[in-house]
Amino acid sequence: MLIKKLTKIASIATFTLFASVNVNAQDVDQDTWVDLSDPNAIYSGVNIAGGTEGIDVSAKYGGYLNGQYKHQFIVEAMNDLEYYNIDYKVLNASSLSGFAVETSWDRDFWGMQDVNDSSFAVFAQVPVIEGQLNVHPKVNLGVLWGDDVESTTYLKFDATTRYKFNSMFWAGVTPTYTYATEGHDINEWQGTLEAGVQLSSAFSMVAHVNDDEEFWADVLFIF
Repeated sequence: MLIKKLTKIASIATFTLFASVNVNAQDVDQDTWVDLSDPNAIYSGVNIAGGTEGIDVSAKYGGYLNGQYKHQFIVEAMNDLEYYNIDYKVLNASSLSGFAVETSWDRDFWGMQDVNDSSFAVFAQVPVIEGQLNVHPKVNLGVLWGDDVESTTYLKFDATTRYKFNSMFWAGVTPTYTYATEGHDINEWQGTLEAGVQLSSAFSMVAHVNDDEEFWADVLFIF
């Protein structure tokens, strides 16, 4: 009886919370919000994630660089501090395109141990249904190296696609293809699904799953 009562109370509380958030969201000028469904959005914030591969923690610092250009620094500690990412991104806010320098350190993947990864990427946003469906293509040219790793040059293509149901909820899919032009043999497709909710101008939650049966969920706070 006690468990049923607690479950009922929790359900009512959850419904009330989401209802109040939804009502409050209608009273706020959401045109001023950073669109957190956009993978190329520029902002400052902290992200905490957890899942089958452990805990991830990241910090981002973003702002205006010059004129229509924005930039962002990103530092991430992944999979219970197993490896680290350090990235830098520049966005042209007028064309919604830009470039990034992305690095990863001491990561185990593709059958290799303690791999370092550096790449240069270009990206853009392609509207399919204005305000609802966007495709975010990105191409990386990168190099893998390490003490016991064969130096490898690769190309990677992402086509992150996001559909917004409304100003709060979105869903997405990211097909990724990676091909090594020399070095270690890499010829791989991977897919990731996600669903997210932006509860305010400064807070969102997202759940992800990929075709390796890895699941994780993250909470983002921006400021």
